[in-house]
Amino acid sequence: MTELKFKKVKSKSEMEISFRIRNLVFCEEQKISKEIEFDNLDHLCEHFLVYKEETPIATGRVRLKDNNLYKIERVAVLSNYRRSKVGSLLMKEIIKIYSSLKDTKIILHSQLAVQKFYKNLNFKPYGEQFLEDSIPHIAMVFNEDNSGV
Repeated sequence: MTELKFKKVKSKSEMEISFRIRNLVFCEEQKISKEIEFDNLDHLCEHFLVYKEETPIATGRVRLKDNNLYKIERVAVLSNYRRSKVGSLLMKEIIKIYSSLKDTKIILHSQLAVQKFYKNLNFKPYGEQFLEDSIPHIAMVFNEDNSGV
């Protein structure tokens, strides 16, 4: 079995890898504009990568929005590695880090097409659906009480 490795981004070259994955998934595949995808908030975030052996295959970022309110954003898995638990590993590791902090709330905006993925990780939808760059989304909050993470 090939080992997956979760890693916090610590260098400029790792950040560039994260950006390349996001560009492939969001800009090229989903046709999201680069202006929206690269929103000038990256410097405010912690970024993470997942590697399969030495190959980077997934990324995500977390932004502190308010006191103890963290938003998971820009979760992207390269198409060849979807449906193989890579996204789950990425999310579970991120959740583990931020849910261990005192009085933390973790939120995200899910594309409706992948809402079930986040529900399976104990995120609950709240509020009304909305559009981000013409893609339907729903806000979700992590329900730590029902978490098996």
